[in-house]
Amino acid sequence: MGNRGKAKLSQISIITVVLIILIAIILIAIIWNLVVPLVRERGEEVQIGQFTVNLEIQGAVLFENGVSEIRVNRKSGKEELDSLRFVFYDDAGNSAIREGGSINELETKTYSFSAITEVAGFGKISKVGVAPIINGNLGMVIESKPDSVLKIPYSVASWWRFDDLTDFIGGNVCEVNSGGIGNGILNGEVNCSANGLSFSDEMAISFWVKGNSNKTIIKKGENYEISIEDRKIKFNGFLSDEEELGEDWNHVVISIDPAFSEIYVNKVVDTFTTLGSFNAGNENLIINGEVDNVMIFNRPITNIVGIYNIQKKD
Repeated sequence: MGNRGKAKLSQISIITVVLIILIAIILIAIIWNLVVPLVRERGEEVQIGQFTVNLEIQGAVLFENGVSEIRVNRKSGKEELDSLRFVFYDDAGNSAIREGGSINELETKTYSFSAITEVAGFGKISKVGVAPIINGNLGMVIESKPDSVLKIPYSVASWWRFDDLTDFIGGNVCEVNSGGIGNGILNGEVNCSANGLSFSDEMAISFWVKGNSNKTIIKKGENYEISIEDRKIKFNGFLSDEEELGEDWNHVVISIDPAFSEIYVNKVVDTFTTLGSFNAGNENLIINGEVDNVMIFNRPITNIVGIYNIQKKD
């Protein structure tokens, strides 16, 4: 073969190598465009799946019927959350999940949950965890501290939170007589059915009321009445004398026992003697004023501090 033939073969070889290199570059570009976004997406998922938001469970009140209130504080952090996920654990290690709304930076918010019934064999709640959700991705779970969980071994029979007019626990419904509800509180007067609330001798009522002007706050027929008189709480003729109501929000508990009953105003107790038997009757419940979180128990209660701390108005 002459020099000319060798030159042609050399040119063909060079062209072939160039074509192979071009094809390789094209293949690499295709693979890069297809694979890298997937890798990047997976990498973001792994990374965001491990993210944390500065949340703290300040307290949890757990009632014997599975109802719970969880108070969460969010510290500094600019991330915009979709929502929160709450995880409840029992003593046997079983878990149940509830979803809650979002929470803003530096906000403290209380979340209320009905009894956990959908998890077979779920026992009494022992601890609670909370995790942030951002763009549909779940962050790290922050668990409650042992001393932040308060277990109350008393049943809540009815609970009006005034997010709406329904009873969160017992199914009793209120009708508006005047005013209405807004921003999660009652500001007016409602007439509430009271099925299952005709207790004898033992019961308790917990509620928050704003202001200290004279008025009737809660009345159930002729059986019992809670009112404000001279900045004091009055129950069925007994006027408390230990603590005056402030102009802002006040927490009041009436705990009724056959031996003696107690009025608590902002955690301060005033004991009084129960005269004779007590019957709550079958009449409807009238609730009046600027009021929130009316809870009725079927037994007397004494551990008031936990309820006060979890529901306190900031």
